[in-house]
Amino acid sequence: MRPDIIESKTPSSVNFSINNENIDQFYAEFYKYYELNREWIKKSYLGVHFLQNPNDALTIAEILHDQDIDLVIETGSYRGAAALFFASVMYQYRYNASAKNIRPFKIITMDINPDAKTYINRYPLLATYITFIPHASVSSIAKSIVNNTFVEMKPANVFISLDGDHYAQAVYDELVYYQKFVPSVGNYILAQDTRLSSKWHTLYCTASKFDGPCNGPQEGVNWFLKNEGQGRFIIDRNKEYLFSTHHKGWLKHIAH
Repeated sequence: MRPDIIESKTPSSVNFSINNENIDQFYAEFYKYYELNREWIKKSYLGVHFLQNPNDALTIAEILHDQDIDLVIETGSYRGAAALFFASVMYQYRYNASAKNIRPFKIITMDINPDAKTYINRYPLLATYITFIPHASVSSIAKSIVNNTFVEMKPANVFISLDGDHYAQAVYDELVYYQKFVPSVGNYILAQDTRLSSKWHTLYCTASKFDGPCNGPQEGVNWFLKNEGQGRFIIDRNKEYLFSTHHKGWLKHIAH
């Protein structure tokens, strides 16, 4: 440990001036760099491409542990690295060393691309706890599997990660359907990559949807909060540790 940290002489009364507008601008420009330089595709977990920003990954791990999550529902598996990450974190806190058993937990992940199954199966221990659905998140098959699993498990705490189609209508449709699988006040739905709703983004901001100005995930989130989610979910900015690609996308369940 650094001695200068242990023996810091900085008075606790020292005040630092912070310009929040400058910080917001810094994050906006940093995300632009992060997106346009494809920084999000340069990391891996267990040798599998992991598209999660490291800050957000740590925040997710905290939620899983601190809320003793027993069921994760993920849309948009990509290659399955996130599901493997969820499973490895959950295995640690669901394992009872004294009894040498594991309290039940499950990750349901889905994607129209079947590639994730191959990568998940590289790790048989973790794969045991992962159900992969090679179908769209709002397909009848996906809905049936999620519903049956939920009824069978009767989970006390659920974390939902929406990382599939990022267009506004798709995000809104997922929020409307999957909100019913959040059983406890305090649990989260994470609408991922809301910063894609940036005016410079040619894919999501050439047209507007709902309240606009873009046709991306933030517009889907905002529309949900004004309608079905009003009074039941709020944006929790406290989960945006330092830098989050899910700006205003951490939705906290506050009432049934």
